[in-house]
Amino acid sequence: MKTTPGIFAGLALSMLLAVPVLAQNKVTIYTAAPQDLVDRVIPAFEKSANVKVELIKGGSGDLINRLKAEKGRQTADVLFSVSTDVIEANAALFTKYTPDNARFMADAFKINDAAVPFTAVATAIGVNTKSLTPAQYPQSWADLAKPMYKGKISAARVDKSGSSYIQLATVLQIYGEDKGWDLFAKILDNMVLSNSSGAISKFVNDGEAAIGLSNEDTLLKFKLGGGPVEILYPADGTSASPDVMALVATPLNPEGGKAFINFMLSKEAQEIVDAAGRRSVRTDVATKNPLTPLSKIKVIKYDVDWAGANRNRIMAKWNDLVINKK
Repeated sequence: MKTTPGIFAGLALSMLLAVPVLAQNKVTIYTAAPQDLVDRVIPAFEKSANVKVELIKGGSGDLINRLKAEKGRQTADVLFSVSTDVIEANAALFTKYTPDNARFMADAFKINDAAVPFTAVATAIGVNTKSLTPAQYPQSWADLAKPMYKGKISAARVDKSGSSYIQLATVLQIYGEDKGWDLFAKILDNMVLSNSSGAISKFVNDGEAAIGLSNEDTLLKFKLGGGPVEILYPADGTSASPDVMALVATPLNPEGGKAFINFMLSKEAQEIVDAAGRRSVRTDVATKNPLTPLSKIKVIKYDVDWAGANRNRIMAKWNDLVINKK
């Protein structure tokens, strides 16, 4: 068959034009979300937007390190399900976007720089009911420092998990830094550390740990599944902080990333969030999950800005404590 340079040029042009079109049919999301939540919301978004999602899962620390290594390159669109301080401490990696559905958020929630809340999660203490009797249950952060719990507490590494960092920052905000660090050092000595916060609730459910520090929703999943799990909220206070998402600074598919963030604040998505055992940020979603109402929990006014501004300093001190852990 005879060909001409013009045909080759036309084919080359059509191939170049096809690249951005293909990119628009895929949204790349980096996420630290529990698998159960991912399995619910991602298919719903794909159906709603008629796009495919490429999902990269990991702990918030690992995902941030990946984004730092990829800085300036178009590799991802959204970081989904991390704590606000993670976004604030790495502001250069993200760009601010206010979705249209943000107008339906309750007044208690706000978009903090690039961090867009999609749920609130309370920090909880999970207990294996076969390992401890009710009289042995820890009722507070102070209780967790008792020698009787040596080697019985499972928790994620603070440098790997955003939720674990919130646990530490919560103790420091309740007790102040001097008393807080002293208390946390004693709790840390009782801990068995994991690289993944998602594993903690399973360790409690399976009896590998008598106690686990985790988000309430992952513990609830095992409790509702019939597992020997009880969910406790520290009597000396806990945080119910927003879990957030953010558009990356150099998104591969910016419109797709924005569509996902806006979808997550839709009533449809927020009802899915509620069904997954999490707290909705919208005012018009009536909860159907059995989580303890926040009105019955001692919830502190968690200072997200302080936690973000002091993250590097706190992480460095935590690392020193781990090195010298007994």
